[in-house]
Amino acid sequence: MAALTQDRNTTRKAGGQAAYPVAAGVKIYAGAMVCLNASGYAVPAADIAGLKFVGVSRQYVDNTNGANGAQTVLVWKEGVFDFEASGMTAADVGKPVFVSDDQTVALSTTNAVGCGIITEVESATKVWIDIAEANRRTAQAQANSIAADVAGIVADFNALLAKLKAAGIMAS
Repeated sequence: MAALTQDRNTTRKAGGQAAYPVAAGVKIYAGAMVCLNASGYAVPAADIAGLKFVGVSRQYVDNTNGANGAQTVLVWKEGVFDFEASGMTAADVGKPVFVSDDQTVALSTTNAVGCGIITEVESATKVWIDIAEANRRTAQAQANSIAADVAGIVADFNALLAKLKAAGIMAS
């Protein structure tokens, strides 16, 4: 496409919302965190490898008897929302969080599906999360950095074991 040479009537979706096709056999509750699976269909958020957090559901959608994409779900892609958590303290404000399930966040999870930054800790079990895209990227970047650090430590440990075995200090 060529650059504009006159005004363009560009349409806008209000309030950072988007609609996503829902995966087959899925039920998404209003207020639930929502992810896209590897095929690009909306599913309830979970700590599952390959899921990508996209927002918070504005509505209840029941696609349990439908095919992929038979229903769509409208989600908020930005904003500050309250979610369940465990063991949070005021010192956690500003830290990235990850999806545990469709209503719970944690400071670390197995698959590190980033969902935002803590803006307020209301109690040990309730936090407010800013889910803006930049915050999700920050959470994901931190998870990737931690994974790289762990991989480096494992590689160093394995190299040390090999040296100990080669020196006859440790049995194979």
